[in-house]
Amino acid sequence: MTKGKETGEEPTRFLISLIHPRTPDEPVWKHLPLVLLLGFIVRSAVALSGDFILHPDEIMQYLEPAHQLVFGNGVTYWEYFYGARSWLVPGITACVIKLFDIVGLGEPVWYVGGVKLFFCAFSLLIPAGMYFFTRNHFSEAAARVALLAGAFWYELVVFAHKPMTEFVATALLVVAFWLCIRSAGQKSSGKRETVAALTAVLATAVRVQYAPLSLLALGTAFVLTRRKITLGLATAFFLLAIGIFDAATWNGGLFHSYLTNLRFNLVIGQVLMETPSHQFLLWFLLAGGGLGALCVALGLLDLRRYGFLLAPIAAVLLFHSFQAQKEYRFIFAVIPLWLLLGSDIIAELASRLGRARLVAGVAVGVFALVSLAGVFKALPYQNHIYRVYGMGGIGIGSFVGGGDTVFDAYRYLSRAPGVEAVWHVDRYYANLPGYYYLHRKIPFYDSVRGPANFTNLKTALLSVTHIVSENPVVSLSGYSLEREFGNVRILRRDVDEPEVRRWESYNPVIVSDRLWIIMKHADQDASPPPANSGIRFAEAKGTEP
Repeated sequence: MTKGKETGEEPTRFLISLIHPRTPDEPVWKHLPLVLLLGFIVRSAVALSGDFILHPDEIMQYLEPAHQLVFGNGVTYWEYFYGARSWLVPGITACVIKLFDIVGLGEPVWYVGGVKLFFCAFSLLIPAGMYFFTRNHFSEAAARVALLAGAFWYELVVFAHKPMTEFVATALLVVAFWLCIRSAGQKSSGKRETVAALTAVLATAVRVQYAPLSLLALGTAFVLTRRKITLGLATAFFLLAIGIFDAATWNGGLFHSYLTNLRFNLVIGQVLMETPSHQFLLWFLLAGGGLGALCVALGLLDLRRYGFLLAPIAAVLLFHSFQAQKEYRFIFAVIPLWLLLGSDIIAELASRLGRARLVAGVAVGVFALVSLAGVFKALPYQNHIYRVYGMGGIGIGSFVGGGDTVFDAYRYLSRAPGVEAVWHVDRYYANLPGYYYLHRKIPFYDSVRGPANFTNLKTALLSVTHIVSENPVVSLSGYSLEREFGNVRILRRDVDEPEVRRWESYNPVIVSDRLWIIMKHADQDASPPPANSGIRFAEAKGTEP
């Protein structure tokens, strides 16, 4: 009997030896609110200094659908045509936009910045979660270092305003990890387990590729908590709620978007050109000036102390290495994890050497130097890590004030008088700011849809009042230069008549032939994309232009 009991306690003892949970005797640091406030100010300054795109998905999959949900007009990309994306992040974004619209600020000049500030505030869950996790896992001294690192590390700052699933899910995961280790041997009413289940399930729902991390957090909590039934029921309830939400928003079955996306990726994984399996490891070694790799290397010297953090880092790198498509943003969750490692390493070093001020000074100096270099893209090989995909060769000159001037042009078009229809002649929809920045319910053509509808100069004059181009030699009879934003030029029609041709609805649908073929392999009942991207003119109802 005793032997069986001891055997059952072995997993618990092993986990406790790895996470060595502690109940802090020290009060919460009085400067916690101040550090978080400064972290928000720094994030906001970066967010509002200009617009840069790390990946077109930011607009295509999150901001544009949110605009369409609130105002009715927006470009519909294949994921939302076939229901292959959850509405969680676009839905939250739409709520923020709607609040601005309710108070009379429903224009890009207001809601674009408002959405950025909302996600900046949400991202503070990362430094706050890092602080409380470290208090329960290491020490108060290490917790303060972790708070400062989470508040001011450049990658956590410059991407804080991005509504990308990797960044949103990481914030939820850090909180989930903290709540899960707090379950160790402590009396609880069950609220802690319920919130832990909620954050872990939401993190997976937002970014399903992070499910291994959520499982690790929940598994740890399940072994350590005294309220296993509460945790299990809460997890099951929230999972079911996500499935029902997905079914309701897509008018399909439970987890409709997740299953559709899974089937699609199983097919596309067979046709994508696979990048090297070690690519993520290489990027991790290079990122952050090598500080992340250094922290992991030092952590390996004491597996009992750092094993609980090393395990999820290894899990993320290993799991993502099997993917055909590889982008560094996919493994964003490892950043706060290695910062947690580094925070305790610094605190331990200061304690053992007895030179806290000296160690702190050196650490702050190195941290500040690398972070500032990262903000201005001055770190070695940084351009090979943070590449811009699908933006017509346009890269990020700097994370601060070095954005794409095309956003300035579209901000102007959203408020300029006489804008009745826009044609961007040298970019695809996927590479454009979209209706999210243009905002107006007007015809909006890209480099493909324009020529398909303009057979000659006469139809062009009938169809668009403003032309946008980044090619200085582009000109068209009947149009003159109105404004320039860097290399982006806006041409305006010389006459106000005739009235431009209107569309029946302002929701062009973008599904390429290749994507349609893949979807047919994934789901034989998948609908074919509409002809001419769904553009139908109001004066020719029932017929294609």
